[in-house]
Amino acid sequence: MKTTIKQLVALAIFSFIFLAGNVNAEGNKAIASSLETITETSLQLENWMTDEAVWNTNNATVIVEESDASLEVEDWMTDDSTWEVEPQLVLETEQRLEFEDWMINENNWKI
Repeated sequence: MKTTIKQLVALAIFSFIFLAGNVNAEGNKAIASSLETITETSLQLENWMTDEAVWNTNNATVIVEESDASLEVEDWMTDDSTWEVEPQLVLETEQRLEFEDWMINENNWKI
C-alpha cells in the first residue's frame, strides 16, 4: 500500500514538473496603471431615440382576451376502474438459491 502511494505521489510530481516545463507563456503587457486615462467616444443622439411614436405605446396596445374551451366531464373521469387505488400486484416466484461448486471450492478463495 505504501509503495502504491509513493508511486502515485512520484507520478504526480513528475507530471507537474513536466507540465510546468512545457508552459509557453508569451507577453509582458503590464496591467493598466491608475495614471492612464481611458477616453470613450461621444454618444450620439439619434432620431428614433426621441420619437414619440416609438415610445408611446398606450394607443397602440391591443388587448386580446383568450378564452378556454368549455370544460366537460368525460367518461374516463367518472370511471371507477381509472381511480381504483388497490394495487394490482402480480406475485413472482423466485428460484431457491443453491451453492455451486466454485463457491465452496477452497482453491478459489486462497489469497
